[in-house]
Amino acid sequence: MIKRSLCAFFFFLIVSSVAVKGQAALLVLIFGDRVATENFHFSIKLGGSYSIIHGYEEGDHRMNLNFGLANNIRLTDKLTLIPEFMPLSPRGIKNVPVLTTGNPDLDDLLVQVESTDRKLNYIDIPVLLKVKLSERFSLSAGPQISILTGATDTYKSVPIQDIHLTTELDIKESIAPVDAGAVIDLQYILVQPKGGKGVNIFVRYYKGFVDLVKVNSGNPYTTSLIQFGATFPFVKE
Repeated sequence: MIKRSLCAFFFFLIVSSVAVKGQAALLVLIFGDRVATENFHFSIKLGGSYSIIHGYEEGDHRMNLNFGLANNIRLTDKLTLIPEFMPLSPRGIKNVPVLTTGNPDLDDLLVQVESTDRKLNYIDIPVLLKVKLSERFSLSAGPQISILTGATDTYKSVPIQDIHLTTELDIKESIAPVDAGAVIDLQYILVQPKGGKGVNIFVRYYKGFVDLVKVNSGNPYTTSLIQFGATFPFVKE
């Protein structure tokens, strides 16, 4: 299962990278040469992540795809401010013990439930300060706000022998609309960003501090992410 997920991720990365140069050129047309210098430029980010929701005694990591845009603002030779906008940043947990839907009538229908998968969709807005460690390595850290755009529980059940039923329940109203946490990011320059052909690879850790459940009388449920992937900075000169 993990091998198939990794293959899907790398296929997505290769296909998406073909469109990166055209998208970066579009940014130049919109914003002019300001987006194509070493002092101020955009980067397109593609990657994957393993996510977990802490608070469950059982459950499996979920692998997701991430996509977004970063704005690189050089402050000094060593420091860069990087606000990011990640419109695709799902997270969640798979194969957790059966949860109640909160609806007794629906609970009665979901007999012989095998497991519940919880998927949360967010827009991530991290603001990072990057420190240049060497010619190729850099370390970034900063806060992140995540805005919930959707939340579903998927129940897999067998109400009748040999009949497998999948039921999706919208749980957005019961989940906190905003998550907040901290990010640390290590980046390596694979190809120097010149002429719109730069490639960086990164690994990132995010820790959320907000209880995901609005009304929770027990232990808090928080998220963490291990992200990895590539960024494609567009620097004209």
